[in-house]
Amino acid sequence: MKVNDSKSYRILFVCTGNSCRSPMAEGLLKSKLSQELRDHVIVRSAGTLGLSGNRATPFAIVAAQNKGSDISKHRSRALTERLVMESDIIFAMDEGHRRFLQNEFPQAKENIFLLKEFNTNGSKVEFPSIEDPIGGSMRIYDLIANEINDEIERILPTLTRLIRTKISDNLPN
Repeated sequence: MKVNDSKSYRILFVCTGNSCRSPMAEGLLKSKLSQELRDHVIVRSAGTLGLSGNRATPFAIVAAQNKGSDISKHRSRALTERLVMESDIIFAMDEGHRRFLQNEFPQAKENIFLLKEFNTNGSKVEFPSIEDPIGGSMRIYDLIANEINDEIERILPTLTRLIRTKISDNLPN
């Protein structure tokens, strides 16, 4: 049962505390969407830990900024059933998040992917999880932001096709 039947396309990134990886992914994807699609796509992030209202970590803000994205106004959001059910596609940062999502929301199983495994045409990904940089150095955050950025750039053509398919009636000819 999908709640999102509107002509917008909703993307959700999930990590643990929603203060590092998923906000960076949210911000990076938003900055990479074409102007034409931005009005029709809702990109959100949430955390499995259930925290709400916390800022992104200072290193996450700087790492995202180094990649051209401003997440300084981000506030953490707890993962909810409504967020999951409204989403057209959900990207988990690691295997633990994917298992959590699939166990808690089995009705959304077909929409849940590991970011690094999405659109790999069945190829085995050697290290499918994006490590949590929390407590790490700025260098670690930059490495994680680079990894997330590379994955978003890799999936963007496929994601753009999925978005266009759903919202095609709303786009100019």
